[in-house]
Amino acid sequence: MTGMIILMVGLALLVIVLLASFALTVSRMRLELPPDSPEAWLAARGAVPGGQPRERPLVVCAGDSITHGAVSANWVRMLKERVPDADFVNAGVNSELAWNLYRRLDPIIALAPDFITILIGSNDANATFGFKASIGYMTLQRLPEMPSPQFYREILTLTVRRLKDETDAVIGLTSIPPIGEDPNHYAWLRTDEYAHIVKEVAFNEGVEYLPLRERICAYLESAPKKKAIQFEEFWRAGQRSLWASKMLGRSWDEISASNGFHLLVDGIHLNTHAAMMMTDLVERFIRDGRRAARERAPTTTA
Repeated sequence: MTGMIILMVGLALLVIVLLASFALTVSRMRLELPPDSPEAWLAARGAVPGGQPRERPLVVCAGDSITHGAVSANWVRMLKERVPDADFVNAGVNSELAWNLYRRLDPIIALAPDFITILIGSNDANATFGFKASIGYMTLQRLPEMPSPQFYREILTLTVRRLKDETDAVIGLTSIPPIGEDPNHYAWLRTDEYAHIVKEVAFNEGVEYLPLRERICAYLESAPKKKAIQFEEFWRAGQRSLWASKMLGRSWDEISASNGFHLLVDGIHLNTHAAMMMTDLVERFIRDGRRAARERAPTTTA
């Protein structure tokens, strides 16, 4: 009997240690910036003096956790491998809304980037799913007003205008992916509304538009139907996904499949297939921009 009690106490202590380790991992991941963040880049290399050309183009990828890549497939890392003759800075921060990105533009501008991609808005949409969600995001992210499509449009526009005014970068706005894979669910419809805002802002401000949502929706339209977890389970699925990835070593694609999704991990974040779609779009955006710059460059004659 004593041996059984000791065993049970030992198992309980092991579970407590594992849960504490997981909680610390999640907390650290939420707060940590990517290792190639704008702040890290500036600390290591400093800002570029005005007018001084670079040997390699610098691309800043700005956004939330979908860009950060700690809780989903890391498309910025894929892009680095795909475009080895450019430098990339990951300006994705977990849990952030468009307002938070707008507030941290200074280090992005200080980099004097050649290209900037923006993928932000999933949390803005998520924050409108009920009063509790809105208050939670307002408290966590210290928003100046309740999240709404109008607030999102205003801040996204201000973000683009400041980057246009204070950098010479080619700017690409990316439509946000759906939340969930059910086109009849209100979460899907709300993210469709936010994606249309992205498209309108890109058109009105004269910047490039990267149709990630359209790529994802086209794929899902032709894909066989799957029985995925429901929207109400997405938050818990996110926690389980982190546990499965960080504690059990499972891949994001394995977790995605176990949750019943084609392209999403937990209903919000991207698996490898969806991340590859984003990589394709940004790679073309960069190559087209570099080609256009070469065509505009003056030619010299002997």
